[in-house]
Formats: sequence, structure tokens, C-alpha cells
Amino acid sequence: MKRLIELLLLSLFLVTLMGCPKRPLVAPVDQARIDAENAINSASKAITAAQEVGADTREAESLLEEARGAFAESDYPTAISKAREAEISANRAREEILAKAREREEEEVVEEVKKEEEAPNIYVVGTWEKDRDCLWNIAKKRRIYGDPWKWKRIYEANRDKITNPDLIYPGQKLIIP
Repeated sequence: MKRLIELLLLSLFLVTLMGCPKRPLVAPVDQARIDAENAINSASKAITAAQEVGADTREAESLLEEARGAFAESDYPTAISKAREAEISANRAREEILAKAREREEEEVVEEVKKEEEAPNIYVVGTWEKDRDCLWNIAKKRRIYGDPWKWKRIYEANRDKITNPDLIYPGQKLIIP
């Protein structure tokens, strides 16, 4: 009797610890329908995102229409498959457009750097009130040197325009070596 009580308590403990096997809350057919709806919605969002960057989404839209047709016929596995293909197609088209845009941007940066290397940089001095321009602050600007201690370079390159490094004037055009 004692052994039986021990087994019963052990079983009760294990059920409490592990939990009872649970039945699915949603029938498999309903779960397939829900999965198909989610796949179609995800593909639709991917197509919209691709269209926002100007990608060609005709292939993805065609696949999405096939997915919707299969969904209407309750062919959920096909609907899921076509929707996933549509999403992949839309994402691929979007990435291609973004890659081309990045390439163009990089080319523009390279051209800009070449132009900067060809001609000396010119900096037009702003007002103290607005820009706080002095040789120290000009040298500190990221697009110039990013280091205020290099103000002497600017002074040396513009000795013909600057007699006193403490006195620069708004509108002066300084060469940045």
C-alpha cells in the first residue's frame, strides 16, 4: 500500500512538473489557413517595400496573385509556397535596386574626392556670432581636418591674406591645404 501511494505521488509530481499533454488549440486545417494568410500578408508587405524604392515587382505580384488564387480554393500549402516565392522575389528586386543605389552613391563619392584632390579647398569665413569661425574652429571641423591643433597649416597657406592669426574676417576665402 505504501508503495502504491509513493507511485501515485510520484506520478502526480511528474504530471505537475512536466504538464499534461496538450491538444492543439487550433485544428490543423485552420492552422494551415492561418499560415497561408500570414505568408500572403508577409509577401504583400515585401512587395510594398520593394515598390517604395522603385523596384520592378511584376514577378512577385504575379506569384502573390497565384497564392491568393490557391488560398481561395483552400489549397493552403500551394498558397504558402507561392506567397513565400513572391516574398523572395520582392526582396531580391528590392536588394538589387538598393545595391545599384549604393554603387551610384559610391561612384559620386569617388568623383567628389577626385575633384577635391584636383583643386585646393577654399573655405569662406563665416561670422563669429553664427559660425564661431576662427582658425582653431575651422581646423576642428570634420570636413577640414577634424583636429584644432592643425590651425597653423591654414595660417601658413594663407599668410598673404592673414597678417595676424587671431584676426580673420567674415567673407575671407582661405585655402585649405
